[in-house]
Amino acid sequence: MINLLRRHLNRALIVQLAIFGVVGVSATLTHYFVALLSHERALVPLYFANILGYCAAVAISFFGHGKLTFRRELDLGVFLRFVVVSITTLGVSELLLFIMETWLVLSHRISLAVVVCTIPVITFLLSKLWVFRKPAVQP
Repeated sequence: MINLLRRHLNRALIVQLAIFGVVGVSATLTHYFVALLSHERALVPLYFANILGYCAAVAISFFGHGKLTFRRELDLGVFLRFVVVSITTLGVSELLLFIMETWLVLSHRISLAVVVCTIPVITFLLSKLWVFRKPAVQP
């Protein structure tokens, strides 16, 4: 197990994971504050304010991960794959919460902790392997 980690956790990957975390936290804070300020200052209904915050966070994530985390040229194809992953992981997080609270009858604190720990890992892997993958070299 240790050898497997040493082979795959090189310095470049550790830096990439750290940047991924910083961009993710930035997007989360953006979501929160855009939604909060839209609701409290502009009197936008809460659910619509949340959508505004989510969209702002998606933009931060797309450009931040594209340019900083994965250092990729951004185009429509990358954006569409990013949106698919973003919406899919949102749905998976909701489904996980539902299963853990309804079927497994776990505390909401445990359910949220599981979601907060697993969804970023899934998102990183899908982003690295699919969304922001390097384009194939044409012969």
